[in-house]
Amino acid sequence: MPEDEKIAEIEEELDGARRDLQETLSTVEAKVEQQVERAEGVLQPQRFLRENIIGAACVAGVLGFAVGSSKYRKVAGPALLVALGYAIWNATQRSDGDGGEPVNS
Repeated sequence: MPEDEKIAEIEEELDGARRDLQETLSTVEAKVEQQVERAEGVLQPQRFLRENIIGAACVAGVLGFAVGSSKYRKVAGPALLVALGYAIWNATQRSDGDGGEPVNS
């Protein structure tokens, strides 16, 4: 096989690889954009407050109590982190039930 044919074959393979890479990049970009939009929708504080007004009031009360109480300051930090984590987890679980893809996939 002459050297020119080898070069042409390698360039053809390289062009095919570039096209495949571009297609893969476009697919990944679309998925990332979709997941970002989904995450933004799930983590909207206004939506969370509208849907869970009683829970939000309870969280605000506990937060105010914990911050204002000098007796419970050592417990307040971890308890608030757990409560916040649970609230975020609960919000993501609710959004998964809307018939769409799970947030974590």
